[in-house]
Amino acid sequence: MSKKIVIIGNSAAAVGAAEGIREHDKSAAITMVSEESFHAYERPKMLGILDGRLKEKDLIWRGPDFYKNHGIMLFLETKVEGVSTHRKRLALKGRDPLEFDELIVASGRKEILPSVKGVQKEGVVAVNSLADIKFIQENLPIAHTVLIVGAGPVAQELARIIAAKQTEVKFFGMLDRSLEGVQEVRDNPIIEILGEADVRAVRLTNHKVVGATLVIFSGASGPNMDFLKDTDIHADGGIVVDEVMRTNIPFVWAAGDVCRQKEEEAGRGWEAAYASGRKCGKCLCRI
Repeated sequence: MSKKIVIIGNSAAAVGAAEGIREHDKSAAITMVSEESFHAYERPKMLGILDGRLKEKDLIWRGPDFYKNHGIMLFLETKVEGVSTHRKRLALKGRDPLEFDELIVASGRKEILPSVKGVQKEGVVAVNSLADIKFIQENLPIAHTVLIVGAGPVAQELARIIAAKQTEVKFFGMLDRSLEGVQEVRDNPIIEILGEADVRAVRLTNHKVVGATLVIFSGASGPNMDFLKDTDIHADGGIVVDEVMRTNIPFVWAAGDVCRQKEEEAGRGWEAAYASGRKCGKCLCRI
């Protein structure tokens, strides 16, 4: 009987893992599970959609033929709600449980929304996926003021792109350089997001109210592994793996930005995640 391998994720590390497996095992039954509705795409290029340089098709990295040619069953728009290492199966939202012999967690990192009252209102978004970028793109034409909360190059590039569209932008953080049309706001973090169902304004620590129709959070990320909370899989700022990318559970592996080596943090970024995934897939087949 073919070995059943399930990969949680559908980005660089997950694709690398599937390719690594197929180099050594042509018969294993591989299933990939992703919350997104897209085939694998190049995440580092997402902002190109927002500034008009790229179209969605330009981001596709592995299209439908990849999954077909590699004998991969792909579940899109499927959320993993839990993992049972005792029963060797995943609990999936809206689907029957999925059984596995070997599990690879390659779910990456995600932007973390702060614990602020009203953060779940429509118009509040953390930039995690192409769907988030498309949401921003669709709502910009009717946005009068956009607030960007965060730090780092992605947050600042978002501010630059949106301001270039003649939309008012307020940046809650510290800019590396002055950006035309972007107002920098320091020392007044948001304590509440106001509005009924939709965002209408935010309240700051000095009690000042600032109007807004979009609030974007970018820069505060953590490993995407909430579905492992009821397991015995060791984690410390990420899933802890050994030199062959295996966790403390012999049949559970991890790759990419969701994990970290025992001694030092695994490399971050697209290329590092892909290489980590390939290594994981190959090691799984050799041990």
